Amino acid sequence: MEGNQLDVKQNFNLYNILAVLALAAFLVLIFLIKREGNDERTQYMVYKLFSFLFTFLLIGLSLIIIVTGWKTIDYTLLRVSITILMSLNIFVGLVYWIYLSKTA
Repeated sequence: MEGNQLDVKQNFNLYNILAVLALAAFLVLIFLIKREGNDERTQYMVYKLFSFLFTFLLIGLSLIIIVTGWKTIDYTLLRVSITILMSLNIFVGLVYWIYLSKTA
């Protein structure tokens, strides 16, 4: 367990870069959503996107809760896990939006 803790603390800059990239992806996602317009098709796509992202986020948070209930982890690892989950949620949302805009 101690080796795992050291790995997280050594790669802390990597997780910070991931969070900054997620912020950039979020801004791109907002721009792409605004560019689509405000018609019924866009509202349907936004509904599908946010319902998918909500489900993805709840599954990820459930996994984090299960793991923390099963094994004791420190605050740093928990914070990194939540940061990774939020970043993945944004990246998956961006990819899913691009997929929706091409198919819907």
